[in-house]
Amino acid sequence: MELLCEKYREKVREEEARCHRPQEYCKFRSACIINMLGREREREAAQAQAPEKTRGKEKDA
Repeated sequence: MELLCEKYREKVREEEARCHRPQEYCKFRSACIINMLGREREREAAQAQAPEKTRGKEKDA
């Protein structure tokens, strides 16, 4: 499925959904599905890495 960036009218594939200009102001960001999907993927990736890091620390302690 393709998503549409409301600000720039750019099409983005769902698999690659992330905000390409997160530092710029965007009046659509609070309701942006592209931004939401990108942040969700970042959160999932961070959670996937976090258990690996804590496992190593538990062994050292």
